[in-house]
Amino acid sequence: MLEINSIFENQYRILRVIGRGGMGTVYLAEDTEDRSKWAVKEEWITEENRALLTSEAELMERLSHPAFPRLRYKTQRDGFLYLVMEYINGRTLEDCIKERGRIGEAVVRDWFIQICSALLYLHGLEPPVVYRDLKPSNIMLEPTGQIRIIDFGIAQEYRRGGSQVDVAALTRGYAAPEQYDSRYYLDVRTDIYALAVTIHYLLTGKDPNKPPYHFSSVRKLRRDVSYGMDYIVKKCLQPNPDKRYRDASRLLADLENLDAIDRDLRSRAKWKRILAASLTSGVLILSALAYFVSLQSRQAEMEAYYAYMEAADQASTAEKAAEALSQAIQMAPDNPEAYIRTAEVYLKYQDPERAADYIREEILPHFPDIYENAEFLVLIQQIEELGGN
Repeated sequence: MLEINSIFENQYRILRVIGRGGMGTVYLAEDTEDRSKWAVKEEWITEENRALLTSEAELMERLSHPAFPRLRYKTQRDGFLYLVMEYINGRTLEDCIKERGRIGEAVVRDWFIQICSALLYLHGLEPPVVYRDLKPSNIMLEPTGQIRIIDFGIAQEYRRGGSQVDVAALTRGYAAPEQYDSRYYLDVRTDIYALAVTIHYLLTGKDPNKPPYHFSSVRKLRRDVSYGMDYIVKKCLQPNPDKRYRDASRLLADLENLDAIDRDLRSRAKWKRILAASLTSGVLILSALAYFVSLQSRQAEMEAYYAYMEAADQASTAEKAAEALSQAIQMAPDNPEAYIRTAEVYLKYQDPERAADYIREEILPHFPDIYENAEFLVLIQQIEELGGN
């Protein structure tokens, strides 16, 4: 390991440690000639991580985009890989939300666009690169407002039908659910999912690694967020990757057109309210009245259904939560959502055995194809980690 005040490679004075992680240490260093500041990343080389470290260094050499730190120099010695790269003077978005709480939509939209543009650059390389570990702690904000993305430790080239994911390298909460399926191959849409998790966290303050382990609508948690932003985040967070944005260019186009999308969605919501009011005044013809009465009935049922789901989230005991979810199941017995949530409740209260029993006795008999459900796959992974059988 490098010593503080030592001179590295006859050029860089090591000033202090600025970060430690599972793969090494990052130091702040000063160029002894021009006093410029640099980050020196020191990573211990093992047989297990040699290929990954080599890939990280080679990737950083390819990058030429303002969102990514430039690599100045690399070398190996004494069993370590050293990367001398641009020092980013800023704070991580994780630090920002901890210090400031929920972030305003206008600011988040700017960050959203900057990160999306950076992903568009990565995904447009040949071969494309999937970052794989997008989260607030890997995104830095400079005093100028410029977003910078750091740590390419598990970024990977994407070859269609080629590279599989190492599940152990993923960050729970931010990794897309299909990444826990052994049949899964790298896809640019996984970065879009992780970006949306980050944006959801910044807007709502809801940490994805804390219960309840699902994403409520942004507007449900924060009413001052626009309909347009709520729509975009919701689309990015779809468990089925085929229902997300196909690529970052389509996401970026919607972000830049956010105001128009919001106006359209607000107009639709307004007309829904007008039509509902018209129903009560008897203005519509009988056939339309019958239709909208039926629609209102279905909406009322769905509102009641989600009221029970919300009651489960706010319940103080596992029994009360399970009781509320049982009511939801009675209203929609063909929807696996409340069933899965019930098993998650048992996990929340540290009872993986009970969760496993519920899956065997209730979920699998009702939903034999449940293994195609991404949320269910995440649930199974959590149970295995907590020791359920």
